[in-house]
Amino acid sequence: RIRLQQKKRKLELDLCVTNEKIKQMKELTYNERIAVMRILHDIILADNRIDEREQMLFTDIAKTLDLDASARQSVEKLNSLLALAIIHDFNQKQKEEFAKLMGQMIIVDKDINYNEVKIYNVVNEFCNIRVEFEMDNYPEYTRS
Repeated sequence: RIRLQQKKRKLELDLCVTNEKIKQMKELTYNERIAVMRILHDIILADNRIDEREQMLFTDIAKTLDLDASARQSVEKLNSLLALAIIHDFNQKQKEEFAKLMGQMIIVDKDINYNEVKIYNVVNEFCNIRVEFEMDNYPEYTRS
């Protein structure tokens, strides 16, 4: 029980740090915010399992971006390739902040999944983000 409370507190601290990153993306249009959430959703689904920490982070990001539950349908309907095209047009600072969100989504469950990293790399390359995800920075996390 104590261990679970400690994990929950740690996740809440991680989410607070992430909230600061997200607030810098508040100037995005509704469609741009939906595109961000679509790619994050793809990262969540990449390992064929949805961890509660991923769900919590996804929900927290959506709230911080002023997206309510009805926006979920828009996220699910948006084609991932169209989301990439939208993100491609972000300015460099927005791209870098988005890369941080993708990285946070990859590590939030304490497991670095190779399919999640592949998605990160595709987005990074297509959108010309120029921020590599460094797996070596997380030696304490499992790999799958």
